[in-house]
Amino acid sequence: MRKFYWISLIASTVLLGEERVELYGVNVDANGSLATAKGNPVALYQDEIITADELMYDRNTSIMEAKGNVSIFKGGQYHGISDYTRLNFEDDTRYSAPYYATDQLSGLWMSAAEAQGCQNDIDLSSGAVSGCDSADPLWKIRFTSGDYNTENMWVNLYNARLEIGEVPVFYLPYFGYPTDRTRRTGLLIPIMGWSGSEGFYYQQPIYFAPHNWWDLELRPQIRTMRGSGMYSDFRFIDTPSSQGSIRMGYFKEQADYALKNDLAHVKHYGYDINYRHSAPLREWFDTDLEGESGLYIEGSWMNDVDYLNLQKVDETQNVTSNQVMSRINGYYNSEDNYLGTYFKHYQYLNLASNDETIQTLPTLHYHRYLESFLDDYLLISGDATTTHYYRPNGKRAIEGNFNVPLTLQTSLFEEYVDLSYTMNASAKAIGFYANERPAEEGMYEPGKYAQLDHTISIGSTLVKPYDNNLTHVINPFASYTSAGSRYYDGYYETYKDSCDVTGTYAGVACEFYTLSAPSDTLSLGINNYLFKRGKQFVVDRLSQNFRYDDQGSYYGELQNELEWMITSTISFYNQTAFNHDRNRITKEQNTLSYNDGTVVAGVSHYYTDQLRNNRAEYASYWTANAAYQYNRQYKIFGNIAYDYTEALLKRNEIGVLYTQRCFDLGIRFVQNRRPVLTNSSANDSVEDSYIFITIILKPIGGAEFDYKLTGK
Repeated sequence: MRKFYWISLIASTVLLGEERVELYGVNVDANGSLATAKGNPVALYQDEIITADELMYDRNTSIMEAKGNVSIFKGGQYHGISDYTRLNFEDDTRYSAPYYATDQLSGLWMSAAEAQGCQNDIDLSSGAVSGCDSADPLWKIRFTSGDYNTENMWVNLYNARLEIGEVPVFYLPYFGYPTDRTRRTGLLIPIMGWSGSEGFYYQQPIYFAPHNWWDLELRPQIRTMRGSGMYSDFRFIDTPSSQGSIRMGYFKEQADYALKNDLAHVKHYGYDINYRHSAPLREWFDTDLEGESGLYIEGSWMNDVDYLNLQKVDETQNVTSNQVMSRINGYYNSEDNYLGTYFKHYQYLNLASNDETIQTLPTLHYHRYLESFLDDYLLISGDATTTHYYRPNGKRAIEGNFNVPLTLQTSLFEEYVDLSYTMNASAKAIGFYANERPAEEGMYEPGKYAQLDHTISIGSTLVKPYDNNLTHVINPFASYTSAGSRYYDGYYETYKDSCDVTGTYAGVACEFYTLSAPSDTLSLGINNYLFKRGKQFVVDRLSQNFRYDDQGSYYGELQNELEWMITSTISFYNQTAFNHDRNRITKEQNTLSYNDGTVVAGVSHYYTDQLRNNRAEYASYWTANAAYQYNRQYKIFGNIAYDYTEALLKRNEIGVLYTQRCFDLGIRFVQNRRPVLTNSSANDSVEDSYIFITIILKPIGGAEFDYKLTGK
């Protein structure tokens, strides 16, 4: 039998070798141009492996027929199964009935009554597709016809019906999806929802990816009882070292809705720009500088806060505030020098106009890195900045700052103690231009300022190991700064007694005043670190400042920060500040966290009691979150945020997620407060309540449907 097998193998290989088709089998029979293989036959053609109960190949017609338990493996990824398959290697056509195929990478399978293919295109009739176990799929999409392009890796299904178990839940006349993760142009999964005040919500993302260096996403939306609009995202990579994105949006309210809710604007629009480049000088200007350069752009502008609120149907995910900051940072960094330029622009959404808002356009910065002399006993560095303060309406200014610290350092007592002396020389100069408003006449004149301070610092780092694999590291330190000479002239001389950055404010001229009253300062601190088997589990930092001025002794706030890994699953964080003059805690943050892989939970409290313009401002904020992984399929989660000062529940959420290898189903209830801009108040807010239902069909994708219970 073994001898007969090898004879059959050699004969079939020689017979079909010219066609690059190899036919193997225990029993191979050749009759003219027709070869028949039985007994576990195998056929090899290019990257395909074909097995069946019986294989027949006609060399004249280049047609192979496979009968009974047919399996086709292609490229190590595609696996097709059928009872009968006919392949024409001449014109690259094929036919299978019935047809079943699986994708080894994604786990997706497809079945059809029959499939006819020509080159890269396969036409399907009456079948189903799913990513679940084919014996009893949790979900499947049935279709009457479809087609699959194996080169583009794209499937089109017609008259598609989604079934959960055997229950039909959704119908689409057409449904298309990719079988790989290649970027491609097409429609993304739509987002739908319902609100009693806004009506039916529908957003249909449209994705364009004509090139590998940029793409565009358009997101038109309609809210049937509110209005309609569109947001777009343009993303690009213009060089190997850069990437960027531009977002633009526009939404128009229906007149009745805007009037009913007293909205300040009927139209909401704005833009966001983000760009990063890690080598602009080299790639844009073909320079061969040894240092590195960088550019960072983050810009935003909007006519009101609803530009943010309307970007998504889930407004609870929007983080909004009254201030929008845009910035551009550029730098060049070498071994010895740093050059930077920074632009900052502020937009306050609660102001009718930002023409009087001071912008820094730009700040120029030069830094000379630390240099050492005399065997590292002498250290010196330097900084120089020039800032242009600009606003369309009102006085503008140009201010220069210079700072040169010189440090002498040494070690004492066999390097147990570190001692240093620093002489810090700094200066300012400011000039004004543009016409001031009538109420400000005579308030501005050029100014100069200089100061010379002296600081003595002493510290040590001590390490003590113990027998139980415990190590204690203690780092005490102390420094005293003497406020030496001060020189005031012009603007700084005029306002040195009426303007103070610590809180005193007298007139609009103080907007440009950045000096604090001179004082001697003593700083004390001690840091403690505990290590168990080389792993840090406790960090405690304690510091206290004392300020000495004409008023005598001023106790700065006592500050302590603690990080404690109590066990492998429980951690605690605390930050506390105590004000001696007011005899009260002015800031405290406590966070307790637990994570054992099954239960993840945390509770946090944030408290402040600060003086603003001699008025106490309080804040007390609680947050908590928890998640319980009941088993591999079920997860329960929730979170809450409560403003104790305002007696206001800011956000709460509870939900459950059911997950399997091929299917995710989640439902959650969310309440959230968000700001809106109205005619009656610049700081108005609305409470939203949602029910979200999420369905993910793996690996095809999914969608989220929301029902808005309350809100604007």
